[in-house]
Amino acid sequence: MKKTSLFLFTLLLFSFQLTVVSAQDAVEQHDKAFLLNFYQENINNLRAQTTNLTTEQLQYKPTPESWSVGQCLEHIALTEKSLVAMVQTVMDQPANPEDRELLGASDEEVINGVVDRSTKFKAPEVLQPAGKYTSAEEGIVEIINNRNQIFQMIENNSLEDMRNRVADAPFGKIDGYQYILFIAGHAERHRKQIDEIIASEGFPNQ
Repeated sequence: MKKTSLFLFTLLLFSFQLTVVSAQDAVEQHDKAFLLNFYQENINNLRAQTTNLTTEQLQYKPTPESWSVGQCLEHIALTEKSLVAMVQTVMDQPANPEDRELLGASDEEVINGVVDRSTKFKAPEVLQPAGKYTSAEEGIVEIINNRNQIFQMIENNSLEDMRNRVADAPFGKIDGYQYILFIAGHAERHRKQIDEIIASEGFPNQ
């Protein structure tokens, strides 16, 4: 399971172009409160966007190749469930603060790199949604349940613990905090995708 999660995380990280920064620029910009708030705002916005959608609206695709709102929710749930084990692996490793000088991106660059939808990417096959939800609430509940493990990890580790676990990424190295931040940014990316679907010309009226 851990090897699978590492493979998936590597595929996702390779998908996003982050600017390599110097150690001086890669400052610790955010704290635990910011991280928790990022996740909470994301789920609040997802719920606000989708609560009143009909089944037709939930399953509508702007093009045959596009995802529906329901598939976006399912992809978020699949990804977060799969990657939490990878983050736990990073947090279980011995602290290596000496590697912080090798960080490849700042917090803001991690967020911006994954949230930016100017370039589209194809998700790994195992994270492709099947369209299983018949209501948006099914997806919201599954996402919230998955996040209990993430929130427990944040609660059980100090900010220093997260910052001092530095691990490899395709563009350099990121710390444990940034791994958790990446997952939240990934969810926000697909929240923006849901906005695009709902705003599309052919989206069904209620």
